[in-house]
Amino acid sequence: MASCYVAVEMIDSPTDQELIARIGRGDHEAEAALCRRFAPRVRLYGLRHLRSEDRAADLVQEVLVAVLEAARRRRIEAGDQLERFVFGTCRNIATRVRQREARAQPASDVGHDLEADTSPLDGVDVGALMRCMGQLDARSRAVLGMTFEAENPPEEIALALKTSVGNIRVVRHRALAQLRSCLDGPGAHR
Repeated sequence: MASCYVAVEMIDSPTDQELIARIGRGDHEAEAALCRRFAPRVRLYGLRHLRSEDRAADLVQEVLVAVLEAARRRRIEAGDQLERFVFGTCRNIATRVRQREARAQPASDVGHDLEADTSPLDGVDVGALMRCMGQLDARSRAVLGMTFEAENPPEEIALALKTSVGNIRVVRHRALAQLRSCLDGPGAHR
């Protein structure tokens, strides 16, 4: 009997295009059908990429809310875009969750032995580093400072410096290469 029910449900099931059109007209039953269709797959995506039942459940909710809002505003134009939109949204939200959690992780254990702690500058001539930093242009110094001292993500640095994230990454890459060259070059060990 269950297999007959599934077959009938599949026949009566609206296409993605029909769901999108109905949701755009405010059909709440179409919204529920979209949620029933994609929630299990989004949950599996969350379990695989976030490795937690709670985080997967949160992902389902965030993704479905974003998809429904986009469908209501008619930002998803064709039914064949729906699945790509859903899983693109999954990927973006899961990435943000992992980034937030990585930033929230403590840098070290609170109860560790302070005498055993080693500075990241051990073995680096701080004077030479400061001399090499002084050779960088102001923008490069600002990007490195915001990256390594303030630990800002590229998006925040780009916003603060009124440029693109890609430009920040290029500036940072070139500045680090220039520092490396300066520190490793002739006369670096004077």
